[in-house]
Parts: sequence; structure tokens; C-alpha cells
Amino acid sequence: MVQNFRPNFPHRLNADGSYRSICTLCRVEVATAKAESELSLHEQNHKCNPIRLYQLSEFRPGSHAIGL
Repeated sequence: MVQNFRPNFPHRLNADGSYRSICTLCRVEVATAKAESELSLHEQNHKCNPIRLYQLSEFRPGSHAIGL
């Protein structure tokens, strides 16, 4: 059974005062914005790349937890 997970998007404050949003599932930076409130639209529209998710998966054949 395949489960659909909804990623979380932690926000990080950059040195220049802008904010960045990171997808917890595919680990990519979704967006950078001057105001934190501007990130939500990008987060709602974000779709994880299935190839990236496969590459990060510890369940794929021949993968090892170290080095991912």
C-alpha cells in the first residue's frame, strides 16, 4: 500500500534577512523570499521529484544509509 505523505517546510533565516523554505521529504529548497509569509504559496505548489525521492530512499536496491 502506497502512502501519501505531506511534507513539512521548515523555514530558515538567511544572513541577509530573507527566509528560505525546505521540503522535508525531498530536501530541496522550495523558495527564498524577503517575507516569511511569501513562502506559503510556493509550498502549496511544491511537488517532490519522484526520482529525487527514489535517490534518497533507503529502500532502493543497493542503497546504504551512509552517504545518502
